[in-house]
Amino acid sequence: MPDLSLLEKQKFFGTLAAVAVVFLLSVTAASAAPSQTKQPVNFQSKTLSHDDVKQTVTASGDVELIQGERILRADKMVYHLDTDTVEAIGNISLLDEHGNVSFAEYVTLSRDMKDGFIHSLLALLADGSRFTATEARRENGVKTTMTDATYTPCKVCEIDPHPLWQITADKVVHNTETKSIDYKNARLEFAGVPLVWSPIFSHADPTVKRKSGFLRPSYGFDSDMGTYVEGGYYFGSISPDKDATVRIRPTTEAGVLLQGEWRQRFEDGRIEIEASGAHSDRTEDDGTVDEGRNRGHIFANGRFDLNRKWRAGFDVERVSDKEYLRLYDISKENVLESEAFAERLAGRDYTRISAMNFQDVRLGNRPDQPDLLPWIDHRMFGEPGGLLGGRWEFGAGALGVRREGVGQDVQRASVDIGWERRDIFPIGLTTTASMQGRGDFYAVQDSAAALLNPLLDEDTQKARGMAVASLIASYPMVKRLEKAQVVVEPVVGASISPHIDENDTDIPNEDSIDTEFDTNNLFSNTRFPGIDRQEDGARLNYGMRVGAYGDNGRYAKLFVGQSYRFDDDNVFPNGSGLEDDASDIVGQLNVSLSKYLSGDYRFQIDTENLGIRRHELQAHVGNDRFNVDTHYIYIDKIAGTGFNESRQQILLDGKYYLDEKWWLNGGTLVDMGEEPGLRKAQFGFNYADECFSFSAQAQRNLMSEASGDSGTVLMLRVGFKNIGDFNAGEIEISPGNDDG
Repeated sequence: MPDLSLLEKQKFFGTLAAVAVVFLLSVTAASAAPSQTKQPVNFQSKTLSHDDVKQTVTASGDVELIQGERILRADKMVYHLDTDTVEAIGNISLLDEHGNVSFAEYVTLSRDMKDGFIHSLLALLADGSRFTATEARRENGVKTTMTDATYTPCKVCEIDPHPLWQITADKVVHNTETKSIDYKNARLEFAGVPLVWSPIFSHADPTVKRKSGFLRPSYGFDSDMGTYVEGGYYFGSISPDKDATVRIRPTTEAGVLLQGEWRQRFEDGRIEIEASGAHSDRTEDDGTVDEGRNRGHIFANGRFDLNRKWRAGFDVERVSDKEYLRLYDISKENVLESEAFAERLAGRDYTRISAMNFQDVRLGNRPDQPDLLPWIDHRMFGEPGGLLGGRWEFGAGALGVRREGVGQDVQRASVDIGWERRDIFPIGLTTTASMQGRGDFYAVQDSAAALLNPLLDEDTQKARGMAVASLIASYPMVKRLEKAQVVVEPVVGASISPHIDENDTDIPNEDSIDTEFDTNNLFSNTRFPGIDRQEDGARLNYGMRVGAYGDNGRYAKLFVGQSYRFDDDNVFPNGSGLEDDASDIVGQLNVSLSKYLSGDYRFQIDTENLGIRRHELQAHVGNDRFNVDTHYIYIDKIAGTGFNESRQQILLDGKYYLDEKWWLNGGTLVDMGEEPGLRKAQFGFNYADECFSFSAQAQRNLMSEASGDSGTVLMLRVGFKNIGDFNAGEIEISPGNDDG
């Protein structure tokens, strides 16, 4: 074999290394990292010859080039010195650093690897997808044109070489400069049968995170909107820091819906704005129709870092009427919240200043939600163990509750201080001691109490102080079994506070109306959810926690507890479970016996008649083929909270797997309260494998027409991996006069 000059060897090996890079670009549409193109090349072959006459350098016999994590193999490689052209011939394969493997029979590259030709291409991508082409040509280093190409993410086996679905095209052009992939005569084939044909089709290449273009259209029929179609355009090329989306949905019964979205990032923040509008009829709560209304909504939010400690933000949620969001399937929220805020975080200190506005979009005549302006809260925490072995905390705040027109307005200023210490003694006894004190000042205008009693002043001012000391002790006892351990832990807590006048009409109640008593707040210093009402006097809280914990991760644990008040006063509403000296019994049972059997059951029992005040159950049961999720709740009425009737509902969701790929799903929501009946039912038929999914769902809602929710909904959805979900339309049928 003639000796090659050092320059020829360097040029030959460098050129062969470039083959790997360009070959990868051609078949996977990925950009090579500059750092990898500069890595050294390990080269080997059985023979290496130089022909002076033909000006060629030929490597033959198991040719292999290794550069970084790339491996290129071929039967033979020929470098033409005079034309600066490289040929790779026979059983060509390339493994790249991402796990993609490409095969070809013949590759030629020229003009510093900017132009090239590939024959009989097959690419197996790391995600299981495969791509083929009869031939591919590369031009000017930026454009690759593939002929008779196919793409599929489905598995292909030797027994059945035909995938479940694939895309075929006469020509595919990938332009790395414009970062686009264009198809000519593209066809979607399913089980060998052409389903969809398009003369042209285009999308961004995988290196593009966003690109302007038309959005996939949708269509359907709705009992309220009628027949509709929806299309849109995404403006992704405005600039790197902003984009926008515009959609239009013409309907036969509910006008034309226009939607827009704007997103923008700044150096120290971001904003997102979503809005829509339509001109259509509106159904009122009483069933009457208000014709020809201009309607719309706006959702917006923003976050901004002012400096290293302060940040500010806003959230806006407003809608023209209660029905609008559900009618056009924009949101299912019941209460919309708008807020502007600023907050500071420094060490263990936290400060928040905000203003909030609420819009209730639930059906029925409900009182207007008040505005909170301002709402200020400042919290400070000391070092753990820094004060008498415990940690201190300090808080200060202000709140303004303002109602438009007629209604009670309240301004409140508060200061509180506390200390807590936790100890574990050598005998296993655990104690938590705490002391808290607070002061509140109220200024009230147009007092709600004065509306009921004209003898009371409409405008009042009142200061109030409160302190509480508490001690909680528990003694866990552990018994080790062969494959598990049992824990029995009695818990006792005592709290004492000075007496206050619970009937003081100068102190309004804005944040402590709905009282809930359960295992979470049994040992709290006050069982009221807010500040306006405070629990006073002496009380004793006690309970027992029992648990069995298996070494295999299974467990069952039960807690039962009660509270006793030593002062014969009634500061809690009837039905809360705390209105008597001896409270209701509250408990919680958690069970996890396997991944198919688990549950969480909470209960509240009246101590006088052992009647049930509250049940809450969440359970999961089943096996590999069948499983059911159960959600059940029963809550008795509580005086003064607005819930004057007991509430009882059960929600069931289940799945039944016919095999690994096919399954059925169903669910139902049943109201068993004062007005029992079916509220929602759903049934579905589903299929999914590694590259294709199918779902047919039927759902029936029994709601008031004024809610905007549709009656019966039929949905069909088909999904193709790496392409997206294609919604095959939606049909909604009104329940009419059916009472369910």
